[in-house]
Amino acid sequence: MPEFDYKAIGRNGFEVSGSEQATSLEALTASLHRQQLALLEASPRKVRAIPFATVFAFVSELSPLLNSGLPLERALQIVGEDSRNAQVGSLAERLRVVIKRGGSFSEALEQAGQFDSLMLSLVRVGEASGELPKVLGILEGHYQDVRQTRNDLLAALTYPAILAIVSLLSIIGLALFVVPVFKDIFAEDSAPTLPLGTRILFAFSDFVISYGWLAGLSLALTLAIVTTLVKRHDASQLLWSRLKLAIPLLGELQSKFAAYKLARALSIMLSGGLPLVQSVEIAGPMLTNRIQREGIEECIRALRKGEPIPQAINRIPAMPAQFHRYVKLGNETGNMGQSLGRVADMLQADFRSRLKSLVAILDPLIIITMGGVVGFMVISILMAVLNLSDVR
Repeated sequence: MPEFDYKAIGRNGFEVSGSEQATSLEALTASLHRQQLALLEASPRKVRAIPFATVFAFVSELSPLLNSGLPLERALQIVGEDSRNAQVGSLAERLRVVIKRGGSFSEALEQAGQFDSLMLSLVRVGEASGELPKVLGILEGHYQDVRQTRNDLLAALTYPAILAIVSLLSIIGLALFVVPVFKDIFAEDSAPTLPLGTRILFAFSDFVISYGWLAGLSLALTLAIVTTLVKRHDASQLLWSRLKLAIPLLGELQSKFAAYKLARALSIMLSGGLPLVQSVEIAGPMLTNRIQREGIEECIRALRKGEPIPQAINRIPAMPAQFHRYVKLGNETGNMGQSLGRVADMLQADFRSRLKSLVAILDPLIIITMGGVVGFMVISILMAVLNLSDVR
């Protein structure tokens, strides 16, 4: 439950301030009214987000203990005392304090920090159904899957990024320190007789030496301004969202990854007993593309009006054909959770395969491009040396 910092005025006319937990601003106003206080202003207190690594480690340690039959409070005590991760131990102790005071596990999670909405919703379902150990087992498998996907992305993109950075630094280093040495060898009067490639190389070197820092600063400022504009300007944000989905290869890769996350989350929540509309509402923020998030909102409104599930899901743009096919299959068989779980596995495997293919294309492309630039620089210098020999 969120906590609000507020200022209010009492019946005696004095201003008071404090903090109180409430489900909404309206609930806070009603609570203060019962205390004979009139709300002046209120703001939600910022809650510290719990890092994914901490959440994963915590669930991985707690789930086996609960599934072995231990009570929640005792399981939290063991995690708090025995965990090798100091952050996990501290989190377990904070949760245990709330449990000992009579609070529920979901209330303890809300007070401890900002967890993802999927975990909070499933924990509430587990508490209501009495199957909290089973729910935590599902969450443990989900977080393992998420970590594996993140590791795959990191492993796939690290090498191309390092290769591009090292190549770029090599070119800048040649322009700053190597090319000027050769330039000093040639007399000024021989400059007009130098090959065109050599003159271009020398001009590039002079530019990097004189204005390289200014060009880098201008590029950084431009990127910062464009990023701020995209974040704050709705039209720019919508345009950028459309462009990301329309880029060949990258757009398809993003669509498959978004469909995988949505299918996996819906599968877990539906299997846990959550209604479809509530599951879609919780899963919506997982989509990072603005166009797709607006499609999720349209989908929710359609589902509430009673529109057929496949037709409502079709309102989410740029979803792969496999996703829609298995939504129809789940609707026909009445087992939407299992159907979405199967398509999530398929989309994850397809995403990893396409990511590897993209990286396989990207690596030689970077090598050829940067090698071509370095080769041009070396050949231009050699051409100048040969031209100087001919002149002499």
